[in-house]
Amino acid sequence: MKIAAWADRHARAILFLLLALVAGGIFGTLSLPVSLFPHVEFARIRVNIEAGERPAEQMSIQITRPVEEALRAVPGVRTVHSTTSRGSA
Repeated sequence: MKIAAWADRHARAILFLLLALVAGGIFGTLSLPVSLFPHVEFARIRVNIEAGERPAEQMSIQITRPVEEALRAVPGVRTVHSTTSRGSA
């Protein structure tokens, strides 16, 4: 009975606290952004090399491989993808 008597004496304070919590919940629901996944941008660097009319095999050996090795030596690089064709890499 002590809890019931205390709640009866402080009914206005309890009601005010309840209304403040409901108002805070409604405000949070309407103002906070909700997303399944956070917005993340991954840094990418693209290197284009033009070397005239060299054959693809020569481009791969003389140009693409050394550039790939240099890019892999950069700290933080995870993957390197390359495409080589006639005169460009």
